[in-house]
Amino acid sequence: MKFSVCIPNYNYERYLGSTIQSVLDQDDPDLEILISDNASTDRSVEIVKGFNDPRIRLHINACNVGFAGNLDRSAGMATGDVMIMLSSDDLMRAGALAAYRKLFGRLREQGCAAIASCSWEVIDAEDRVTDQTGPNNLWKPEDRQGELEELLGVPVYGVSAGELLRRGLLQMRNPFNFAATAYDADLYRRVEGYGGGRLYNPDKWFHWKVLAQADMAYFVDSRLFAYRWHGGNQFAQQGAAGALKFLVDEYVSTLELDAAVLERIGLTRDDVLGAFIEYDIARHGLATLAQGGRVRARRILDFGRATYPQVVRGNRNARLLGALLALGPVGEKLAARAYRSFKSKNGHRADREMVQ
Repeated sequence: MKFSVCIPNYNYERYLGSTIQSVLDQDDPDLEILISDNASTDRSVEIVKGFNDPRIRLHINACNVGFAGNLDRSAGMATGDVMIMLSSDDLMRAGALAAYRKLFGRLREQGCAAIASCSWEVIDAEDRVTDQTGPNNLWKPEDRQGELEELLGVPVYGVSAGELLRRGLLQMRNPFNFAATAYDADLYRRVEGYGGGRLYNPDKWFHWKVLAQADMAYFVDSRLFAYRWHGGNQFAQQGAAGALKFLVDEYVSTLELDAAVLERIGLTRDDVLGAFIEYDIARHGLATLAQGGRVRARRILDFGRATYPQVVRGNRNARLLGALLALGPVGEKLAARAYRSFKSKNGHRADREMVQ
């Protein structure tokens, strides 16, 4: 079984060498590292060529093809059985591929087409660990897989891919982390890759598509990867853009979800629209307002009203957001007080789940 580690890169000369080295340090018997450079203007290409390792293949785009487009450029070079998309500023921790080799080896023996992710550490620009993240609330205690836990020696969750897709859509959430997720290469081909239809979060849409085709989904509760948080990464840029491009991605997803897939997992289009307004508009807007972003919160609510006005009118939290915005600075203070109370109970998840 061969691993294809795909690394899309643009102007990350500061981190790229460490990312590549973290993969080479896995000492895996069968892997390839596939780097697609998106017309970088820094020393990225020079850094890649400096490794001079036959397991590394480099493609240089003639021009910048965008984030999603570059994901498919790197993935398109894959010749392995299992693929991993790794950001060029993130790291694999020791033993990551060994754990995935055990997991996918067992699953492939059973003829199971699967997608899997794991816990990860959050690191800063200087490689200092600042946080850690495990399975989110889409994974349930009853999903624990005793046989696989014996194999890997850590907690492992497993659920049918369709059920996990259902759970994710009802909260408009991605069950997986971009850097830590592995999947059968055949699944990538069956969904025609990431595609270029998303501005900021093509991985969420891709993972949803894969779940619609896979047999099973798994989560290994071991910190096998490190996600780097810094001012230039994707999520930081999303915040700087006022989240509107993120909302466009989410809205497009509500339009493009296949009706047959929804029927198969027991959801209706109305279920998806309700989740979009509840999580991406109402809760997102309330958390934004609570953190002092009154103008952005107004834009978020206006976006919801422009796309699905009837659903917004019928949503309690969206109405609450509108009322708080109408109160001006007083509403912002009330939202901030509620946010502080909720965050003290729910930690880093408060931004997403502020209003129950």
